[in-house]
Amino acid sequence: MRLRNQIVAGSLLALAMAASPAAAGERHNRNVSVMTIVEFGNAVKPVVIDQTSRINIARVIEVGTGTVDATIIQDGTKNITQIIQVGTTTNALIAQDGLSNLVNLRQVGVSTNALIAQTGNLNTGFVSQFGLRNWLAIFQFAR
Repeated sequence: MRLRNQIVAGSLLALAMAASPAAAGERHNRNVSVMTIVEFGNAVKPVVIDQTSRINIARVIEVGTGTVDATIIQDGTKNITQIIQVGTTTNALIAQDGLSNLVNLRQVGVSTNALIAQTGNLNTGFVSQFGLRNWLAIFQFAR
């Protein structure tokens, strides 16, 4: 009986994942903006997030068989971006303007590319790229 319940639960989970290849969640007001986007499949669409609240949080997970792209623009007091990308070619463009800026980027693919621009008093970037051709540029400026 227990094995049957596990099989049914696993089947329902697999069906739900197959039926919804992309999921997005968004909560924002003037003070806080939180966006989460999860995409997977053969034709992953480019992600573009533009946030202008005091506190901005963007989380993106993209898993595809081809090119995956994410563009994040944040203008607020505290900006946080977390991106995980897996694909043949992964591209990330992140622009942050605020007192405190944080980027956490993980890319896996044949070609990984990232451009990060941060303007603020406390700029932090964590980047991991696993690919045959990796390119990264980080520009950090104080106010």
